[in-house]
Amino acid sequence: MRRAAVAVALLALVAVPVARASEDHPTSMEVQQELFCDDCQTTLADASSVSWTPAAIHQINQMISEGYRKSQIKSALATKYVGHLRELPAKPASDRPSLSDLEGEIMCPVCSTTLDQSDSPIAQRMKADISRRIAAGQSKQEIKDAMVAEFGQQILAAPPKKGFNLLAWVLPIVLLLGGALVLGLLAWRWSHAREPSPPAARLSPALERRVDEELARFDEG
Repeated sequence: MRRAAVAVALLALVAVPVARASEDHPTSMEVQQELFCDDCQTTLADASSVSWTPAAIHQINQMISEGYRKSQIKSALATKYVGHLRELPAKPASDRPSLSDLEGEIMCPVCSTTLDQSDSPIAQRMKADISRRIAAGQSKQEIKDAMVAEFGQQILAAPPKKGFNLLAWVLPIVLLLGGALVLGLLAWRWSHAREPSPPAARLSPALERRVDEELARFDEG
């Protein structure tokens, strides 16, 4: 128990400087991922280029170069683009998904392709739903679980390797190995069937004479 407490304390000591560095020295992408675009229904990082987004991103980059903190930049952008941008709570980078993270891992139930390759109406609705969940602060796993609950396990581009899904991963490998084994056996039998038969053994001279004498005696009789 004492060791566990020490480990937690060490992790906290490591996490605090990382969070502080993200606040004091943010990257442009970090800021964009914590601003929600109401026009596009996704984060600014994943927003399509509407008329004002290039200017907003330019302002973010400029404020970073001038030494502004992340919270100050977010507040300034949300104030300037009120009705278009709003602040999202800061989350650990490992737990903050983006639409592009999830588009390649979730399938369109109509097109049988990942969402990043589909423009069908259902795919667009799913993307909007994912964006709303990101804005609400849900993690990637929570969003995936919600998609599975609505559409079934087959909605995931790579189903988890357990239960029936494990069979789906293992069965092709087993069939491939089994087919290779059968082909190898057939090739071995075919190669042996084509080998020439050994020549018949020749009789010794003495035995040949005896056979000739017996045949002559049979003809005389």
